[in-house]
Amino acid sequence: MIIKSYVGGHSLKIYRNCVYDPSIRKYRGGTLLCEIPYSGRMLNAKIRQEEAAPLYYDGVAVPTLTPQIFEEVDRLPPETECDLCIVSALYAAACRALGRDTSRLLTIGPPVVNEEGITVGTVALNRN
Repeated sequence: MIIKSYVGGHSLKIYRNCVYDPSIRKYRGGTLLCEIPYSGRMLNAKIRQEEAAPLYYDGVAVPTLTPQIFEEVDRLPPETECDLCIVSALYAAACRALGRDTSRLLTIGPPVVNEEGITVGTVALNRN
């Protein structure tokens, strides 16, 4: 099976045997299970938002926007290039909203951080 990452501009590391840290709602430690290569490009969603009525807080007008309106998404690569595609949660949401097939989409699951709190990978991939 061929899985490629279309997010982040770098490969994606997946860890196992991590310990959940409820104080930061992320995982720590573990050992590297595998590394999925970056495909060399990102898949994007075209999104539009419009200005909405402001909120008035503490004497000032706070700007607001309408909910995101998904207009289109980049095409998935053919199955001959990869079986499954790791995409951003936003891209997956846009595909669902536009009625596209999401059976080949994966998104990044719960993060794993190092001792400095920097995200280094994930413990799982989400099916979409």
